[in-house]
Amino acid sequence: MKLLKCLVAACAILLIAASALCAAENAKPKNVRVYIVRHGRTEWNKEGRLQGQVDVKLDETGIAQAEKTAQRFAGTKLSAVLVSPLSRARVTGEAIAKAAGCETIVADPGFMEINLGAVQGKTMKEVLASDLAPIAKQWAAAPDTVRYPGEGGESLEMVEKRAVEALERLAAQYEGNVVLATHGAAATVLLAHYLGSPLSNYWRFKLDNCGVSCVEFTAKGAARVTLMNDTSHLK
Repeated sequence: MKLLKCLVAACAILLIAASALCAAENAKPKNVRVYIVRHGRTEWNKEGRLQGQVDVKLDETGIAQAEKTAQRFAGTKLSAVLVSPLSRARVTGEAIAKAAGCETIVADPGFMEINLGAVQGKTMKEVLASDLAPIAKQWAAAPDTVRYPGEGGESLEMVEKRAVEALERLAAQYEGNVVLATHGAAATVLLAHYLGSPLSNYWRFKLDNCGVSCVEFTAKGAARVTLMNDTSHLK
């Protein structure tokens, strides 16, 4: 009986060790190229209305932009398409996945747009004419110092933290090419992070609707930005 118990215990230890080894292998950094795509245009983009996390759909122009972007990736072998759950990014990502023949689509809230709290749904003109004008002026002058007031309001630092965590967690599961369909602020803070640029430089970045950027991760754990806001496929 003692011998049997010893054998069972030994087997359990071996299984734990094997599981740990497998997990360690899976956790190793891999060579992966992540194409970061801002979603297509919405009616609110056209109007200059602040969207934040309001779920605004693509307009006709945005749908056409998403289709042109999808054709850019047609024939490209994609390991996965990562998307924000908000429909404007999700639909953009789904179009890309379909064109590339990729069946793996992963939605993660870490890729959602910045929550603009009390200013969501307003135009900047409306914000400047309200008691929230000081926030708008601070956002224009020093965006890295702003946390939007109101329910769920975020700062750029908060968006950076959740977006980087989500991207590195998910990218580690794949090799080769991956697409991330996300939003303007989320994409900007990701690129700033991997360029080592402070968030105070936020307004030095310009990302158009369906502009494509790229971050490459190596098996050694290094990351480099190799493309930024390419819109040649939209012309």
